[in-house]
Amino acid sequence: MTNVSDLFVDDNLSDRRKTIADICAESPMFDFVARKVNKRYLEDLQGHWLADFATQSYLGFDFDPDVVQAAIEGTKKYGVVVAWCRLVATVNPFQEVEKEIAALVGTEACSIFASTTLLNHGVIPALAGKDGVIFLEKAAHATMYEGAKIARDSGATLVNFQQNDLDSLEVLLKKHNSARKKLILTDGVFSMTGDYADLPSLDRLAKKYNALVFVDDAHGFGVVGENPSPDNPYGHRGNGLINYYGLDYDNMVYVGCFSKAYGSYGSFICCSQKLRDFLLSQATPHDLGGAGPASAMSATMAGLKINKERGESLRQRINTLTQRAIKGLKDLGYKVENHTGFPIISVWLGKSEHIIEISKILYQNHILLTLSPYPMVKKGDEALRITVTASNTEAEIDQLIEAFSELKEFLNKRGYDFKVSENIFLKDMSA
Repeated sequence: MTNVSDLFVDDNLSDRRKTIADICAESPMFDFVARKVNKRYLEDLQGHWLADFATQSYLGFDFDPDVVQAAIEGTKKYGVVVAWCRLVATVNPFQEVEKEIAALVGTEACSIFASTTLLNHGVIPALAGKDGVIFLEKAAHATMYEGAKIARDSGATLVNFQQNDLDSLEVLLKKHNSARKKLILTDGVFSMTGDYADLPSLDRLAKKYNALVFVDDAHGFGVVGENPSPDNPYGHRGNGLINYYGLDYDNMVYVGCFSKAYGSYGSFICCSQKLRDFLLSQATPHDLGGAGPASAMSATMAGLKINKERGESLRQRINTLTQRAIKGLKDLGYKVENHTGFPIISVWLGKSEHIIEISKILYQNHILLTLSPYPMVKKGDEALRITVTASNTEAEIDQLIEAFSELKEFLNKRGYDFKVSENIFLKDMSA
């Protein structure tokens, strides 16, 4: 007898969904299982080793002994799970981290959620209410779109604008100028390219039209920060893209997470105390879901301490390794999409026809990275995404270049175009 759930699976595998499902089923870059992990060195169930360029633990805190020990002590002291929803109760490490993050980012208050996905699903509808207008940048993370759709179902209006098309955004803001609540949603550092949102222009428009900019800087937090310079292109302290640009929070709220640079778990929004208090009872994840483990907050506190002590040297290392990777890839003739030097490197393919073979070649050459085929991205934007962390080694970068050299032979035979692209990954960070 056919399981009824099978009917739902078969019915929902449309052409686009089936393409994704087939790639996920056939590529070794999806549903990878590691039996051994040592920083960015992995072994799969067959004992095949891989250099990890898919993680976003940028500062390498996930294997720092002090961070690991803090997580252990947090578990011993507060248990495996915090067994309340956040609205009812919490434990002290959550409040301690909130105070530290607010001080680092430079806001009045901070509120921690279990994940960025849950935060976006809960906070965006809470802010928009039943009559707000949401202006969503099309390149923004899909979880913001999901949160905006939840808000739309409750009565909010949702409109879109293209990335960096500020003229179109201003037209939309003028059209909806009578709305009392106007919410602009954008990534900070964009997750596929490492590009930075034009926050100064968004801030200018927000102040002109009395709007609020919601900046999801999940990738930027911990890496980019205040006072960038040619010697320190990411800036200092890792306190986010708003500080990178030297902006204030009058018309902005700032979202970051711990699951990337801090190698822990959880997400946060930095905002005013009044907004923080509002979200406690009005953002549904605080009422209907768990807060996350206390051990993650203990680990994050240890990470914040390390960031104060040697975060600058870790960011310098990330920058050095990233430049080494970009140069090696460009020297092979690959088109590298990276305008900022941020440790997200997209190697452009432009089509998905050979994505399974490509992933198998990289796997055999000991590389794990993130595939970006159609329809996960639009046609023509297909790419291989590489992320670099402070705990990658020079030898792993060299292995990456060697693997892409091997891959080039395959791609050349199938008509992929190789031209040494212009050196666009570094720009004047003091601008």
